[in-house]
Amino acid sequence: MNNQISLIPQPSSLNLILSRTKVRGEYAHGHLSIDGLRICDTLENTNGLAPAGVYPITLIKCKHHSRKMPVLLPQPSTLNSQPLCTMCKKSLIPNPSSLNHTLPCWCPMLKPGNGICGRLDGSILVGQFNCLGSLIHPKTTFDSLYERIRKSLSRGHQCILTLNSATLLQI
Repeated sequence: MNNQISLIPQPSSLNLILSRTKVRGEYAHGHLSIDGLRICDTLENTNGLAPAGVYPITLIKCKHHSRKMPVLLPQPSTLNSQPLCTMCKKSLIPNPSSLNHTLPCWCPMLKPGNGICGRLDGSILVGQFNCLGSLIHPKTTFDSLYERIRKSLSRGHQCILTLNSATLLQI
């Protein structure tokens, strides 16, 4: 029996699709949809983008955020020998309630935040589009997305994120 994860979207899985739509400088805006229904907007730093592809998502206890976070697992061709979150030391955050801080290493994950200035850690911020480089209501958007992912994984379903970059528009 093969123990590899099948990255083909299945009916019993939560299929998230991130379509990157606009790029300007270091800002990459996009839309996140579940089964064709657009649920929120996204914001990424173009200098730390995760490559286009299909990624399984899992919930991992993040030392930096002191909670479980939805992390994009690396594609099998890019797996290294170190397990996730061993490279990241628990950092001293002056204001732990702040949404805008970066991780000390590259770790692509879905998380709340309203701006990507200086974020090179592969963060995919979720919220509602406000203006170029800015999202509003990131915490409430993230909480509802997190619950959908958590419930899907707890029911034994697979959670898959497909990153599409084919429709990038330079503005």
